[in-house]
Amino acid sequence: MGKSTHFSGQPLYCQVIKLLDKSTILRLSREYGGEHYVKRFDIWTHLVVMLYAVIMRFDSLREIMSSLQAESRKLCHLGIRLMRKHSINYKF
Repeated sequence: MGKSTHFSGQPLYCQVIKLLDKSTILRLSREYGGEHYVKRFDIWTHLVVMLYAVIMRFDSLREIMSSLQAESRKLCHLGIRLMRKHSINYKF
């Protein structure tokens, strides 16, 4: 019995990311000026991180950053190459 090409056995996050077309998302973002002031954090990375935060039900940036830093070795296959070593503490 061969392996199925369906999504069985894959995490939900992986299934959602596989449904997205990275080249189309990047093309549309650049076409409509969505990355005009962006230096490092492009639209694809932003989308992947925000989907991760929604699926994991995070409430704060600190939760997102600590979780992504803990999983930093597994982020390369998602197209996330640059992760900050520490979070910035803003003083108001």
